[in-house]
Amino acid sequence: MTTLTQSDTDAATVFDPDVWTSGAPYDPLARLRTDAPVHPVDLPNLPRIWLLTRHEDVIRVSRDDEHFSSSTGNTFVEVPAGADSAMLPSLDPPRHTMIRRLVNQAFTARNVAKLEDRLRQTARSIVDRVLDLGEFDAVPEISAEMSLQVIAEVLGIPQEDRLKIFDWSNAIGSLGIEDPDYAPGPTALAEAGMAMYGYCQDLVAERRKSEPRDDIIGALLAARVDDQALTDAQLNEFFLLLAVAGNETTRNTLSHSIHALTQSRDQRDKLTTSGSVTPAVVDELLRWSTPVLHFRRTAAIDTEIGGQRVKAGDWVVMHYLSANRDQRVFDNADRLDITREPGPHVAFGGLGTHFCLGAQLAKLEIAVMLDELYTRAPKLVATEDPTRLRSAFFHGIKSLPCAVNG
Repeated sequence: MTTLTQSDTDAATVFDPDVWTSGAPYDPLARLRTDAPVHPVDLPNLPRIWLLTRHEDVIRVSRDDEHFSSSTGNTFVEVPAGADSAMLPSLDPPRHTMIRRLVNQAFTARNVAKLEDRLRQTARSIVDRVLDLGEFDAVPEISAEMSLQVIAEVLGIPQEDRLKIFDWSNAIGSLGIEDPDYAPGPTALAEAGMAMYGYCQDLVAERRKSEPRDDIIGALLAARVDDQALTDAQLNEFFLLLAVAGNETTRNTLSHSIHALTQSRDQRDKLTTSGSVTPAVVDELLRWSTPVLHFRRTAAIDTEIGGQRVKAGDWVVMHYLSANRDQRVFDNADRLDITREPGPHVAFGGLGTHFCLGAQLAKLEIAVMLDELYTRAPKLVATEDPTRLRSAFFHGIKSLPCAVNG
């Protein structure tokens, strides 16, 4: 009979979705960073998994496309990309490089900056509503609503259709989530995927027939690399990727930020007296919240990480939340400090090939929403503990009761 070590128990805890409903397992992650930063894990019906908890190892794998592949997906659900796929998270170079060059043209600093006025109008209307309510749940009223309206703006979706996109993207984005309130059955998942693709097909067809517009969808339609454009099928994939990623990441970051600023009221007060939410503040809140807990790669060839022999075909899991609390990189890493000098957090998937394409847009969205919120509601607090998502993949909050004058 095999005797489990403390590190074995800690690693199992990290992947137990029930644990996350009570909060992140920071102590087990800290012990793993010290005692077993590259630790083997065996989960039912999956390849051998190596859990990486130190920042340096997460960064190394993020940047090493020679030894680690994304071609079968980056979650615990294997989804191999098709030969003509544009689904960036599941592509390796050189194909990833070519597709990214195409879509990067839509996410230039200029294209993102053009959205700020509209984002600020959206944030102000949301704050108007919560001020009228006085007491409210921040997840649907602030976090989800901001994410939905920005997705609609970026993708050219009529505002009246945003709830459709919300429902479909929730179903698709919940693939692998164990929370009974969110996890769809196979039929609902397939229906959501078909509905999303059909909607995008119609949207793209309509845009192709109309005058070119100076927005992100217009830039995607016009993008060319060596006279090659995105096909309709690739545009559909990218539409789905933006809708799902834009929903989950910014929604959960905003919710965690409101909760964190309630727990650390000295930081809330610094924020409200500083005059604006700076990029450094957003980086600290992203580090703190880390909305996507981990991604995986598959070892393409035999290699070594942290003194451990990793075989071809093994899965390597980069734990971003753990890396973002690594004391070797961040002083007082377990303390929220909005005056912290920007550090190399990995909330957007590390600094390699798969660095989040929409990072600039997400950071602008978070900054604008929090700026408008805390300028007009400087005493905003969460009045109850959050209800947390049952998931070891998304660091999610389902409900966060708040009051504007706590």
